[in-house]
Amino acid sequence: MMKTLRYTILALLLCFCGVLYAQIDIRERVYLQTDKQVYLAGEYLWLKLYLTDEQGRPSAFSKVGYVELSDGAAARVQLIVAIENGVGEGRMELPSRLATGYYRLIAYTRQMQNEGEAVYAHKTVGLVNTYRTDLTVGVDTALSAPVAAPASSGGLRVSASRASYPVRSQSEIRIEGLPADVHSLALSIAGAEFIPVPDATDIVSWQTQLSAIPRKAFTQKQLPEYEGHIIRAKITGDASDVHPLLGFVGDNIHIYGGKTDDEGNVLFFTENVGDIRRVAATLDASGSTTGQRIEIVPPFATHTAVTMPPFSLNPAWAERLSERSVGIQALYAFMSDSMSAPRTIFPFARWQTDYSYNLDEYTRFDRMPEMFLEFIPYLSFRNFNGKRRLSVLQKDFSHGNSLVLLDGIPIADHDFIYSYSPRLLKRVDIYQGRFYFGGQLFEGVVAFSSFNNDYPSLQSGDNVRIFEYAGAQNPFRFFVPDHSAGQQRIPDHRHTLLWMPEIPVGDSSATTIPFATSDLRGTFLITVEGLTANGAPLRATASFRVE
Repeated sequence: MMKTLRYTILALLLCFCGVLYAQIDIRERVYLQTDKQVYLAGEYLWLKLYLTDEQGRPSAFSKVGYVELSDGAAARVQLIVAIENGVGEGRMELPSRLATGYYRLIAYTRQMQNEGEAVYAHKTVGLVNTYRTDLTVGVDTALSAPVAAPASSGGLRVSASRASYPVRSQSEIRIEGLPADVHSLALSIAGAEFIPVPDATDIVSWQTQLSAIPRKAFTQKQLPEYEGHIIRAKITGDASDVHPLLGFVGDNIHIYGGKTDDEGNVLFFTENVGDIRRVAATLDASGSTTGQRIEIVPPFATHTAVTMPPFSLNPAWAERLSERSVGIQALYAFMSDSMSAPRTIFPFARWQTDYSYNLDEYTRFDRMPEMFLEFIPYLSFRNFNGKRRLSVLQKDFSHGNSLVLLDGIPIADHDFIYSYSPRLLKRVDIYQGRFYFGGQLFEGVVAFSSFNNDYPSLQSGDNVRIFEYAGAQNPFRFFVPDHSAGQQRIPDHRHTLLWMPEIPVGDSSATTIPFATSDLRGTFLITVEGLTANGAPLRATASFRVE
C-alpha cells in the first residue's frame, strides 16, 4: 500500500511539474555528432547528441531526443534517443533502398518543438547506393576529394602512435590537453572522406552559429520530456468519460494510465521504454465505448520541405566505392550477430508478486471459473454495475475493480477472460493491494502469461489496439573483432574503425585509447569532439595511413 501511495504522489507531482515546465521559458539546443559524413546504403550511422542551452552550455532538462534522416522532402529513417545528463547516443541503420544523394540529419527535443524548426539541429551527410543505378546522379571528373587538415580547439590535441600501420594491427592514439571540466567527449576513427559534403558542420562551427539562431516565441504547447518518453494517442468519438491504459507486451508489468483532454488527446507518461516493442492501448470498459477508437500518434515533428544540393561523383572513385560496398556485405554476413547488443527491459512493477501459479504444475482445466475454484481462490468473477468483472481478493478480504492483464495487455472486457481457455496460459501472477494508473484506482492486479507472450486469441479491435512502437533506442556496443593469435580469421572491412561515444577522462589531462586496423587500406581520420561544463567546444583531428 505504501509503495502504491508513493507512486500516486509521484504521478501527481509529475503532472503538476509538467504544467509548470510547459510555462517556463526553457530553451534547448542540440549538437549532432556522427562517426563520419559520407555513408553507403546499408551501413550504420553512429551518432551522439549534446543537449545544451542557448549559449551552448550543457543542459540536463530533456530526457529524450529525436533524430531523422530526410531527403529534403520526407523523413526516410527516424530514431528516438534516450538522453542522460544532456548526452544521448544511437545507431541508425541506413536502408539499402535509399537513393544516392545528400541527406539532412535533423535532431531536436520535444521542448524544442515549441519553438519550431528554426532551432533544430541540421547536418548534411552524403550517401552512395552501390546496389542501384541512379541516372539523376551527376558525373564530374574534375571533382576533387576533400583534404582533412589537422585541427585543434580548446587546447585539445590528438595523435596516432605512428604515421602508418599494417592491416589488422593493434595500436593506440593519444589525447592530450584535456581540460579539468570536460562534460562529455567522443571519439571516431573512420576512413577519410573522398566525396565532398556541403555545409560540413563540426562542434566549433555549431557553437559559433548558436548566437545567430533567432529566439522564437513558443508557438506550440508540447510538454517537455523531462522524466521520460511521452507517448501520444488520439481517441475518436466521445472521450469525456474514457480512461485509457497503455501496456507493453511481455512477461513483466509495464503499464501506464493516460491523461485525456476534452478533444480526445491522450498523453502516456512513460519511463524505460526502449527499442521496437508491441504496445496495446485499451479503452476502459466501465462505461460505454461504442463508436470510440484509440490510435497512437507518431512522436516526430513535421518539417518544411527543402531542396538538397545536387550530388555528383567522380568515376575515379568507383574502385574505392566498390571496395567499401563489398566490405559492408562481408562485415554484416560474418559479424551481424556480434554487432547487436542485447536489450535491457525494466519492468514497471518491480515488487514481488503475492501469489504466482505455474499452471503446468496443476491439473489443467478447460474453463477459467473451474481453475479459480480448484486452486486459485484469490480470483473470482463478480457483477459490477451489470457487468462481469474479474476481482482479486485483497488481504482484508475485500473485492473491487481489479486490473487484468494478458501478456502485459490491459483487458477491459472481462467476459473475454471468462471465456478464455486456461490451456493457452503458462502462468498467473496476482498482486494484492491498491494501484493507481493515470488517475484510475485498481483493487489488485492479475497478470496472465501465455507460453510465447503472443496473447493467443486476442484480436486488435476498437477497445484494444495493438501497435508496433519504437521507443528510445537502447545503446549498441560498437563491435571490434578480435584478430589475436588463435582467433578465427574472418573478413574485417570496417570503414569506421572505432566509435566511442563517451571517452572515460577521469582527472588526467591526457588519455590513451587502443584501436585496431581492419583489412581496408588508405587514409583514416581521427576525430575527437566534446564540450566542457561551461559549454566550450573541444575538437581535435589527426590522420594516419594503413598500408
